[in-house]
Amino acid sequence: MTTSQAVAVIVAAVLLFWGVGAYNRLMSLRNAMRAAFGQLDAQVRRRHDLIPHLAEAARTAPGTDTDVLDAAVAARHQAHAALDLARAHPGAPGPMVSLAMAEQVLEDACRRLQQAIDRQPALKGEPAVQAVRDDLLGAEGRLGFARQMFNDTVTAYNTAAQEFPTRVLSSLFGFREAALLPAPVDSGPRTV
Repeated sequence: MTTSQAVAVIVAAVLLFWGVGAYNRLMSLRNAMRAAFGQLDAQVRRRHDLIPHLAEAARTAPGTDTDVLDAAVAARHQAHAALDLARAHPGAPGPMVSLAMAEQVLEDACRRLQQAIDRQPALKGEPAVQAVRDDLLGAEGRLGFARQMFNDTVTAYNTAAQEFPTRVLSSLFGFREAALLPAPVDSGPRTV
């Protein structure tokens, strides 16, 4: 074997080992992103499950605005459908945008529901309502943490896929850019 052949073999071996390592790193990061989405999914579902309970507890009070209650439940169903789509394609831009928009609509509906409850002192002090509100507040805290964890893993994945020379490999093997899930925009005071 000549020196040039030996160099060619060494270069080929280095490129092969780099390619395998880069591919495995991208797979590991994509799997971490999917696992983080699983945690996010669980927390979003928990929050979604509490909203109908709060609406039903509020429905028992006379004079409760049923339009507000119905809007919160309808927004919950819309957000739940968007979550199902995002679960099928974690990180895909279209489903993540749909989920973010649905979560914003749900956030606004929940804010109106909370305000409707606050306008009724008897309902606000009702133990069943307060228990669900406390559970919802805890679920929202865990959801914020899970969203941040998901976004951090998406950022790590996207960064690894965009770095040169890994970008060539990521394009070749279909590692597409993943989308973040932004937190709903705070559109006013919320009391829980």
